[in-house]
Amino acid sequence: MAQLVRDACFVAGLKLVEQDIPPHRPTKVIHALSFREDNQKPTFVVDITEAFEKKLEAIGCYKSQFGEAVQAGEVYPNGEPLNDLIRHHAAHYGSLIRCRYGEPFYTTETMRVEDVAALEVATF
Repeated sequence: MAQLVRDACFVAGLKLVEQDIPPHRPTKVIHALSFREDNQKPTFVVDITEAFEKKLEAIGCYKSQFGEAVQAGEVYPNGEPLNDLIRHHAAHYGSLIRCRYGEPFYTTETMRVEDVAALEVATF
């Protein structure tokens, strides 16, 4: 997934590639999964309930690109308006963490947890 991004981040950290530019590698590469349909299970989901309507409002600023859209990224179109597709997907991911709307992310690394009891989502 997003191998090009990972490769570019690696190459950017090599000091002999571009000697006039200091090498840099990000600490973490986090992939957004919001508009993908490849069944990649997210590493974590962020509760975006408080900001969700603002997100739709921001997307609405690009009516020339998304106004009549019925598809987003790799999300399978079903004839519904884009805002409805976004709302359904956010609600699905939100349900995974017991909130109204969520945004899924993936990392290739396993995430470290300091305190298991501090994890917010209950099993039952």
